[in-house]
Amino acid sequence: MKKFRYAVISSMLAVSVSLTACSSGESGEEALPSEPSSSDDNTSADSTENEDEGADDTVNTGDVETSVEATGDEDVVLEFWIHQTGEDETNVYIERIDDFNEAHEDIHVEAEVIIDDGASAYSDSINAALVAGNLPDVMAVDGPYVASFADAGVIQPIDEFVDEETKEQYVDSIIEQGTYQNELYSLGAMEASVMLYYNKDILEEEGIEPASSLEDAWTWDELMNNANQLTTDDRYGLNLFMDYDVGEWLTFMGAPLIWSNGGELISEDGTVVDGHLNSSENIESFEYIASLFEDGVVSESPGQTQFEEGKAALALGGPWIAVSAEDAEMNWGMMPYPYVGEKVSPSGSMAYAVTSITDHPQEAAELMKWMTNEESSIAVAEATGMPPAQASAFEKMEKFNEKPWSIMKEQVTETAKARPSTPAYPVLTDAFAQIFHAAALGEDVEKVAEQQVSRVERELRKFD
Repeated sequence: MKKFRYAVISSMLAVSVSLTACSSGESGEEALPSEPSSSDDNTSADSTENEDEGADDTVNTGDVETSVEATGDEDVVLEFWIHQTGEDETNVYIERIDDFNEAHEDIHVEAEVIIDDGASAYSDSINAALVAGNLPDVMAVDGPYVASFADAGVIQPIDEFVDEETKEQYVDSIIEQGTYQNELYSLGAMEASVMLYYNKDILEEEGIEPASSLEDAWTWDELMNNANQLTTDDRYGLNLFMDYDVGEWLTFMGAPLIWSNGGELISEDGTVVDGHLNSSENIESFEYIASLFEDGVVSESPGQTQFEEGKAALALGGPWIAVSAEDAEMNWGMMPYPYVGEKVSPSGSMAYAVTSITDHPQEAAELMKWMTNEESSIAVAEATGMPPAQASAFEKMEKFNEKPWSIMKEQVTETAKARPSTPAYPVLTDAFAQIFHAAALGEDVEKVAEQQVSRVERELRKFD
């Protein structure tokens, strides 16, 4: 029987302060992720399983009990931290660890699960281990924060252990997400995306034809016009899930609106935001976002189940919305992410990285490849509803070759773009979210963008 038991350890509130000296030294107190992870966007009910123990000042961990015990003859014992947002997902990880231990006589993996409390539990655990000098050999990291961990020397490049043939098995966005300064640091088992979900009954009543493929994706004008038509006194045309708070979600969901209009969050070399985050293309994109709120087609404070209750006809949400819509027995469908120029879609999820303290980087990389190979990728996708990270997994999962899931496959394999790879990402993503939120509130986005550019430029100078 596979199970894990929980222990609650005190969160080291002073850790974030001492972290600076223990990592990059010059990176500043925001050198490592302090923002909620992008995976926090997945509001799976399972994630609250242990919520009674999850007070704000505690970190929940669990020693995983796997079925395959160490014989004591193994040459290498690896410590492995996995990240839980749902129990089904964790059970897949445990099964794959068991399979790895059975297949490798000379290596044994001991795993610990870190419970996602919807806040900073995972980052707190990493920070505490960093200070104490007891990081595991392999750990889960949130994709957009790979550069922060790499720049701080917490994780190490793995190129010498991952050949080109292996890299080509992953969708491009997973390799892009895991690469910092031309070196590969992470690999993931699952991807993510944002789809334009719709209520079939409402669109049929209004005579609106949904897009049925990436080729037929709605333009910004079509989204605006249709969302306006779908808005009534008791129904919004579109849900942007602003109830997820001002954080990573807004960057994950909203950055493609910038990219599609020819904008960027930061320069290509990752050193400058002035002229990029506040560019005319970006301001135009934020003004488009503002117009959605000004026209009253999007609520700034929607209820958690606004779309599932039929109080919004469209919803720009993650793969978990398909799960909640299905649970609500909705008559729902999904369309591609809307565009204005280039077709671009959100990307990124949890991944694995080899830490710098390990004495066994080759074996650690072997575990990482095992946990993200085709078999693992399919198992995780089936447990979570997230798209797989291996291109071949899409072909072997029947649902991704049928409507509407084939549209998600098209996005992940053809238009997905990773968020910027920069050690200043924790500040950059917060800056983007602040501008997005300002747009939603009808504030002067150009003025807010200038303020946020100054803030991010100060952060970037710490990494010169």
